[in-house]
Amino acid sequence: MDPQVIMSQQSSGFRSLRFCTELEPAYRQRRALAVRDRARLVSAAGLLIFGIFILLDLATLPPALAEVTVTIRLMVTCPVIALLCWLSHQRWPGDLLFERLYTLAYLAGGLSVVAIIAAARLRDFPLPYEGMLLMLMFGYFAMGLPFFSASLASALIILAYLICELAIGLPTHALMNNLFFVLTANGIGMIGAWLTEYRHRAHYLDQCLIHQLHQAAAEESERKSRLITVASHDLRQPLNIISLTLANLAATSLPAEQQDLVHRLQGTVGHFQRLLGTMLDISRINEGMIHPEPQVIDLDGLLDQLIDLTVDHADLHDIRLYRAEASSPLQVLADPQLLLRALQNLVFNGIDHSGGTDIRISAMLQHGRIRISVSDNGSGIDPQLGDRVFQPFIRGTGNQEHSAGLGLGLAIVKELTELMHGTCGFNTAVDTGTTFWLDLPALPLTPAQPPITQQQAHPCSVTATPSGVPD
Repeated sequence: MDPQVIMSQQSSGFRSLRFCTELEPAYRQRRALAVRDRARLVSAAGLLIFGIFILLDLATLPPALAEVTVTIRLMVTCPVIALLCWLSHQRWPGDLLFERLYTLAYLAGGLSVVAIIAAARLRDFPLPYEGMLLMLMFGYFAMGLPFFSASLASALIILAYLICELAIGLPTHALMNNLFFVLTANGIGMIGAWLTEYRHRAHYLDQCLIHQLHQAAAEESERKSRLITVASHDLRQPLNIISLTLANLAATSLPAEQQDLVHRLQGTVGHFQRLLGTMLDISRINEGMIHPEPQVIDLDGLLDQLIDLTVDHADLHDIRLYRAEASSPLQVLADPQLLLRALQNLVFNGIDHSGGTDIRISAMLQHGRIRISVSDNGSGIDPQLGDRVFQPFIRGTGNQEHSAGLGLGLAIVKELTELMHGTCGFNTAVDTGTTFWLDLPALPLTPAQPPITQQQAHPCSVTATPSGVPD
């Protein structure tokens, strides 16, 4: 279904309670299904109401007349309602056919009321026409019939009532008085039915448009996901080859000038790898492609791997990278790949932008949670930035010697940490340095359940290649 068709129908309106040919069949099918669901409750209520009328007939009408009215209700009205209730729970008939049978049941009920009024007139026990009014209101509002079906069936019921009254010989002034109130009630019912169906049709168009827009958004998201996957493979592959080639060149005995050029190229390639990793990470997060798989992790093994992945970049910038040994083994409940990526971003952020010479990684148990800290001895963060450093595209003025980033590294840290039900923050002082920290759920180390090492960890959607994000 084309969204343009839906919006065109909304613009043109549908006062005749008809959609264009592309929309009308689907709406009628939806309406018929709703009528079937409604009929189950309405038929049960109808049986109860007519059962009460039978008791009232026996209690208030003359025996001869009560015998006739009770016979009509038991032999015609109640069986029709019971059949309708049974059919509403069956696969046959189809929804569209059932809607027509539902309308015929209303017509049969109305005609039975007319027959009861006529029988009373013939026995000189005139019943009031209120039964007609109740039947009309029941059909229009309680049964929820479509406007045209309800209007046509009601017109036939009123016509039958008029013919009976004329055949019996009701005085003209009395007939006109009764007919006035019956037609007034029918007019009110028609207005209510028209407004109800108009509202239902407007709601149907809104639902269809929302569904189409949601489907289009899902398809666009799927296309983006495929693009991200292809870009991740096709762009990283040549970069990895270039990085490996430069590493081999750096290991050879080249003149000092050429060695310096190789180191600069390594830094540039590494920086580009991290920028690419940043864009892919933020795209995965925005598209909901990252799903954490929390595990019990041996933190010592993960921090050792973090050092291995970032030490070359630290050496390239003459920065000492080390970790403080914990007083006891620590376990953390987190996704190993997401945690490693968040910590990489913090370390690369410190290397590229702190302006310091030392970066220290530490972990400690604090109030039932594990706090992992990455501290530098650089120039600190401008206090005016505050927590905005974790917002996308916010960059500090720190060290200007290294290449500028996208301002997404710390935003990714925050997103990944929250996905693991953790928190993050920082402490800073001008010309003293900055400490970024992550707080994650801790678990006690028990012999019965050995920790999962990084080699045993299940791979997640975010790779652990050294592509942290400078902020």
